[in-house]
Amino acid sequence: MAFPFSAPPLQLLIDPSGLLPPGTSRRLQKAYRRLRRRVPQVDISFCFVWLQPDVSLENFAFWMHNTAPDTDSQRAWQLLVVGDRTSGQLTMTSGYALEPFLKLELWEAALQELAACLSDEQWKEGLNGFLVDARVLLTAAWHEAEQLRLRIPHPRSSASLPSVQGAAREIEHEYSQHLSTRQGLTNPPVLADAAALPTRASAAETRSPPVKPQATIRTS
Repeated sequence: MAFPFSAPPLQLLIDPSGLLPPGTSRRLQKAYRRLRRRVPQVDISFCFVWLQPDVSLENFAFWMHNTAPDTDSQRAWQLLVVGDRTSGQLTMTSGYALEPFLKLELWEAALQELAACLSDEQWKEGLNGFLVDARVLLTAAWHEAEQLRLRIPHPRSSASLPSVQGAAREIEHEYSQHLSTRQGLTNPPVLADAAALPTRASAAETRSPPVKPQATIRTS
């Protein structure tokens, strides 16, 4: 599917309609830098638009991911989260290199948390929280892949993976602090048992937000 305009370059925040509060990008830099330090080959972009009612958000995000300029070397490792204010939906598209490391149900939970925050206009809290979730989930996936590689050596299995020895314990501590700050938890879950993504906002458990998250994991 094509659109009568060119896709913009992928950057951390893409906000052509000026929907986000001023200074939002600056307030995300700390969490963004931590994500890039942890998994430097992965990049992430958030885009918020008003689409026509008959335009598929999933198709728009897929088109944008595949046609954004100056992204060829990075596209396979790119995450793109697109929110449509017309339909109130979120969708996530990833490059093909990331697909094996993404557990759909965990990323759906992260999108639901983001949706709950955005429905309350809590842009900074929602986007920062999603960046933390992305760092935690990718670190856990990297750790799992490394453990599998050590059990079953393969010449190509980890050529592009970062060293994760000790990273899981460090990220577990950081994430526990994040959860304790947001929820006042006394016994936050440990990363090693990452069977599910814990909620960051109790409001997500008590109401259905108007934003309907989707997780779209498609190869580029």
